[in-house]
Amino acid sequence: MNSGAHFYRTDFQVHTPRDANWSGARASTEEERHAYAKEFVAECRERSLNAVAITDHHDFAFVPYIRQAAAAESDVSGSPGAPSERLVVFPGLELTLGIPCQALLILDANFPDEKFSAILEALAIQETAGEAEALPPVTRLDHIQSFEDLYTTLDRRPWLQGRYTVLPNVTDGGYGTLMRSGMHAKYKSMPCVGGYLDGTVEAKAKPGSGISRKFGGQDANWGNKRIALFQTSDSRSRTFTDLGKYSSWVKWAEPTAEALRQACLAQESRIAHTQPALPTIYIERVHVSNSSFLGPVDLVFNRQYTAIIGGRGTGKSTILDYIRWCLADNPAVAPTGDGDTSADGRRRELVASTLAAVGGQVEVTFILNGTRHVVRRTGESGQLLLKVGDGEFTAVTEDLVQSLLPVHAYSQKQLSSVAVRPNELTRFITAPILQDLQAKDGQVNDAANRLRQNYGSLQRARSVSHDIERLGLTGRSLSDQAEHLRSLLTGLSAEDQQVLADRPAVETSRETLTAFRRTGEQLTTAMAALLDEVDRLSAGLSQVPPAGALTQNLEAARDAVSGTIDAIRTTVQPAQQALESSLSAGGTLASALSAPEAELTTLDAQYEDVKARSAIHAQQLDQLSSIEERRKATADQLVSLREQLATLGNPEQVHAMLRQELLRLYAERSALLAQQCATVTELSGGLLKAEVVRGRGFQQAEERFRALAAGSGVRAAKFDALFLGLAAETAPLETWERILTELEQLLLLDESTGLTTEQTPTLSRLGLAMSDQERLRTKITVDAWLDLALVPVRDEPTFSYRTNEAQYIRFASASAGQQATALLRVLLSQTGMPLMIDQPEEDLDSQIVQEVVTWLWESKKRRQIIFASHNPNLVVNGDAELVVVCNYRRAGDQSGGHVEITGAIDVKGVRDEITRVMEGGEQAFKLRRDKYGF
Repeated sequence: MNSGAHFYRTDFQVHTPRDANWSGARASTEEERHAYAKEFVAECRERSLNAVAITDHHDFAFVPYIRQAAAAESDVSGSPGAPSERLVVFPGLELTLGIPCQALLILDANFPDEKFSAILEALAIQETAGEAEALPPVTRLDHIQSFEDLYTTLDRRPWLQGRYTVLPNVTDGGYGTLMRSGMHAKYKSMPCVGGYLDGTVEAKAKPGSGISRKFGGQDANWGNKRIALFQTSDSRSRTFTDLGKYSSWVKWAEPTAEALRQACLAQESRIAHTQPALPTIYIERVHVSNSSFLGPVDLVFNRQYTAIIGGRGTGKSTILDYIRWCLADNPAVAPTGDGDTSADGRRRELVASTLAAVGGQVEVTFILNGTRHVVRRTGESGQLLLKVGDGEFTAVTEDLVQSLLPVHAYSQKQLSSVAVRPNELTRFITAPILQDLQAKDGQVNDAANRLRQNYGSLQRARSVSHDIERLGLTGRSLSDQAEHLRSLLTGLSAEDQQVLADRPAVETSRETLTAFRRTGEQLTTAMAALLDEVDRLSAGLSQVPPAGALTQNLEAARDAVSGTIDAIRTTVQPAQQALESSLSAGGTLASALSAPEAELTTLDAQYEDVKARSAIHAQQLDQLSSIEERRKATADQLVSLREQLATLGNPEQVHAMLRQELLRLYAERSALLAQQCATVTELSGGLLKAEVVRGRGFQQAEERFRALAAGSGVRAAKFDALFLGLAAETAPLETWERILTELEQLLLLDESTGLTTEQTPTLSRLGLAMSDQERLRTKITVDAWLDLALVPVRDEPTFSYRTNEAQYIRFASASAGQQATALLRVLLSQTGMPLMIDQPEEDLDSQIVQEVVTWLWESKKRRQIIFASHNPNLVVNGDAELVVVCNYRRAGDQSGGHVEITGAIDVKGVRDEITRVMEGGEQAFKLRRDKYGF
């Protein structure tokens, strides 16, 4: 666990068997008290309590026993539990004061036992003998007439100052509560910043009620004094019936009274009355094996808000850059000046000079919805390795890391560059839905691959169809020629003339018989292939897991699938054997095919005999024989081509369907972006108006089109005009589809066929002259056209900035501060991936920082935030759960930095560093106290 602040489920009013109103068996002996304490700790764990305050009336006797039991907690393996995982036990007292009201006095969790008697003495409480089974009736402390008196009494002891907090009973209508008629003056003057309820906020201080307005500082009669509330159970039963029944979640770094006071003062951020929602996607740790600038680094981040602070050149930005580099988060910023001075270029230089030079590597641990992922990247090679859960490290690509573990990150001044860089604007819109877009792009790629694969079949089908048409004409010509030559054979008997007349029918029968025989052969091949596939599926059946609730049902399901496969095999194998037998010599099919073959042989012999007796017609017979051979070969080829065409199916229809599928997927992707734009507009509070312009991203398509036409002689100005015209179309995507269709027609038209504007109306309308289209014709290839057709046309987001009600200007026309404020408001309203910004204050107008602070309180409930900052208000009043303080390795030497201390702002050492390092740090703490009550 990191050293920052975390939520703990608490019950701050818990009594023990010494309580006068205890229900159930008490505990008098040492053995009984130790046994009870152990039982109590176990019950706390059973009820998911992380911390309790033991608050008997005017008595500390049971606190040491429960502390000892908590310290002896063991984990599931029986080993001693880590200190950070043990039950936190705050010593406390329930006081009955002369105000009159009751209050809880809560001490630091590590407050020494030996000082308990001194506290009772300070309060003039008669200590009850330790061996007593039960406490006597409570004696009201009438000498304490106000909370100021109580604080004054306690603060007279230097060893107690700052180590306690007081929570009055503020239950509406409850016994001993401060919230009674006539108590408003006591409420107004008390130094307490929180109070406790016997029950829930919903029941005892319902939001919107009069009592709730008092607690919220909205009632002038009660001093407009705002306090935090703690739900408590007032548990006092051996059956633990009420233990943890009413609890609150409180955030601290160290379990001290000061941390509880800070929680009261920062209640929006540090107290919850229902289980708080926390980010489920977050960076858990960054480990740098070695760096010439930072040395070894091992940082554990808070899953909510981590602030990295330090002087300039101490390593704040370097830490963020290492994380982004390891997670392959490449900034979408182009070079900005001479050489590569972009954020990406600077990062590459940083890695080369500080990591590669010393053989360093960076490891980032990323929690993704409860699953730990570890990314390791080596400075020298840049190789990426990924480990998921308990698996092994595997080499991966940047794309995989980006898609699986996304972060939303901005370098210094990068946030204010969004408006002037289209790719940054697109990244701002797409980052929160990156995984949805990547899933949709995966579908697009799949459809494109299927289209590309089918297009090969389509080209083959077109070629085969063309060949069939050509061979069909050839076959008809040869048949007609043969028929004419046979008609010239005169002087033959009627029988011979009949043989010649029957010859076309004989050849047709021969072709039919050949088709029958091929069908039989294909059946054999198909059945063999089916059995091979059945065997493959059978071998691939998943193994049933060895244990689990579904094991029995899974086994039954596997057996059912296996049985179905066996039944198919049992059916097909005999059929295959029967077919092979039938086709073998003497088989049914073989015999059936042999009969017409024999008859054809007889007819062939008769035909040859007729030709032999017609020697007078030798020349015609030679020609006839040649034609018949050619016609037979043509017929065989036609049969083969028709079989190929049948095997190809209907690729033309598939092509049309896949093109429609691509268009549908493009539309769905556009809808995702449009929805995100609407969300961004809403999250900005109306400061922004984000919209998607569909089909405007033709840059890649234009580049591909120009490459396709290279060397054609078409002037560049013609392409400029074409794409300018395309961009001006009402429905540019639909127009682009028509252009692609017309370009394909240019590709498919016979070279001898002339072009007309009727064939390419869109290209012609957009200014591409027929002469240019003719030039293009000579350059277009199938592969080039297909590559062009599959270039995705992206949508372009646009932003407007609201200046007045319903009045907007171009976002780029707003000031850098206005732009950054609007964008940061959106970023801090979003849910999901971690948000990392290096020095966001540099993009903001100074007067907006305090407003950003309030956004931070809510944002860190939804997403992890990591800021590197010089602005103390973002750190202190933003209530960072973890502060990482960077410093120079040697004072004044900016050649190296290191992490000096980590912790939360309720830790004195961290507060001291903030005051020392950050200009305005002391003023930020004063503002925290005065303006926010922090």
